[in-house]
Amino acid sequence: MTSKQANITLQPADCGVGASAVPVLRKTVLVTGGTRGIGRAIVTKLVSDGWNVGFTYRSEASVADLFLQTLREGIMDSEQRVQAFAVDLASEESVRNLPAQVETHFGRLDALVNNAGLTDDGAFLTMDAARWQRVLNANFGGTARLTLAALPALLRQPDPSVVVVASLAGISGKEGQVSYATSKGALVGFTQWLGRRYGEQGLRVNAIAPGFIRTEMVNVLEPEMYDHILAATALKRMGEVAEVASAVVFLLSPGYLQGSTLRIDGGFKR
Repeated sequence: MTSKQANITLQPADCGVGASAVPVLRKTVLVTGGTRGIGRAIVTKLVSDGWNVGFTYRSEASVADLFLQTLREGIMDSEQRVQAFAVDLASEESVRNLPAQVETHFGRLDALVNNAGLTDDGAFLTMDAARWQRVLNANFGGTARLTLAALPALLRQPDPSVVVVASLAGISGKEGQVSYATSKGALVGFTQWLGRRYGEQGLRVNAIAPGFIRTEMVNVLEPEMYDHILAATALKRMGEVAEVASAVVFLLSPGYLQGSTLRIDGGFKR
């Protein structure tokens, strides 16, 4: 399947019901970076829980298309909808237009899960500035731009919520990942500010900080690295993406948490 063909299958008219049959009561959530790892697990969990779900991908249209088909095959309610959106979070125009696209497709936007991000590991003292600036722009800049662009749509709903996927690295630091850890630490601060600024308007904002989670990113590590990291956790094991997804769903649910960062790290103690 070519990328062009994949994009054709992602059109609204091909999502189980006609474009005019937009449900007005089912809540809609947008998940960035929804085709792999933690993002994929979050999307799967939210669809299973009955949400209308939009998810973004940057370039792999065929991967998004196959995932979308799998999700639609598992949906039992003909009024539940799921859609993929090709978005470059480094592009201000692409990000600015995304919330309106989601509202046009689903009729509303109730929640946002900022999951998309990237890493570029290396010795920071010798790293070219363009490399770490790219990580900061993608992880913090992309999240901030999209969240601010989505605020008008979110605040039109009675119980809007934002969940930011930060990282344990943003709290405890990580050798060899200074730019990544810095960008994720910035997201923790952004979450606190956003929660204070818009709490009175009903917007709930919280973050999660996953630790060592079993994803494609950790599969490339040498076995001795696994032992070193797991030895620092109270549970002595890696976390699973489904456990992170469950935490996201918890934070999206109505509650008294605000501006908080929930660590999902198995009791990491270094």
